Parts: sequence; structure tokens; C-alpha cells
Amino acid sequence: MCAVPTPRRLILLRHAEAAQPDLGNFSPESDMARPLTHDGEQAAMRCGIWLRDNNLLPDAVLCSPAIRTRQTLAGIQNAQPANAQPQVYLCPEIYEAGPSALAMAVQQLPEQAHTVLLIGHNPGISEFARGLDSQNETLDQGFAPGSLAVFKMRGSDLTPDQSAWADCGSMSLILHTFTRP
Repeated sequence: MCAVPTPRRLILLRHAEAAQPDLGNFSPESDMARPLTHDGEQAAMRCGIWLRDNNLLPDAVLCSPAIRTRQTLAGIQNAQPANAQPQVYLCPEIYEAGPSALAMAVQQLPEQAHTVLLIGHNPGISEFARGLDSQNETLDQGFAPGSLAVFKMRGSDLTPDQSAWADCGSMSLILHTFTRP
């Protein structure tokens, strides 16, 4: 009996709802320290439940080091099975990153990672998603906090050994699901 290949999937998640910035303090340090609101914590947990229920447990996580993205990740992990232990990479280069920097972070992932979760910020995360599948009108509705876009690498379920994250780009990924659990 042959094992069914696991397709490569990239899940883009905009962090859940965060507290407003301190009045008058527009420093990067103040922005990085913004925590999730209570509603944001609940949304992060719903995202984790949705990922679990849809069998989208990540092998690897790329996460901005901002408090709100790390708290989003914590909410997701709280909803995952105890044996789900993805490799987590805190990536300063994806904080306030544009699409090309996000693509570069994904392209450096190890080949053994088949399901990857990237937790980042807007506008970069929505621009990256739009660039990956510019033909899909679903992404036109915007990328609200706590939104998830699941992309599948073309052909990776047929020839998994010939697909690689280094090839990640607009010609290799197609939107499978866009939701806000």
C-alpha cells in the first residue's frame, strides 16, 4: 500500500486584533509591544481550532517577533493536539515586511516542512497573498485581523519530491481557502 503524498501548503495569517497604539508614541518599540485584545485572543484560539479541524497542522511556523503575532501563535498552539510541535522561527525580517521579504523567508524553509504557517502584518501579508494568486477575487475582500489564506503548491501532491519551498512564488501556489474563523 502506497502512502499518499502530503502536498505543500502555505498558510498566511494576519495576527488577530491588537490593542491600539499608545497615543502619541509611534516608535517601533511601542508598536512591537502591542498585545492582542480579548477579542483577538478569542480569534487566535478560533484560528487554531479551524486549523486543527481542517487537518492543517503546521510543520513549521514563521512568526514576526511582535507581541501580537506571538500571542496569536500561542492561541493557535493552545488549540492544537499536544503532540503537534512545529518548528517555530521568530523572524524579525517579516515585521513590516513587503511581499518580496515574505517570499524570501518562505523560500528558505527546510524541505521536510510540508505545511507552513506564516503569521505577519498588513499590508505585507495581504499584498503577498494577492501576489501569490492574483486571479482569485476572494482576496479582494481584504485581509482583516485573524484572516487565514491557505495556498497549495501546484503538483506537490503528485510529485512531492520535486516541489520545493525555494520555488515558492506566484506560479507555484494557488489559493485553496480564505477564511476568518
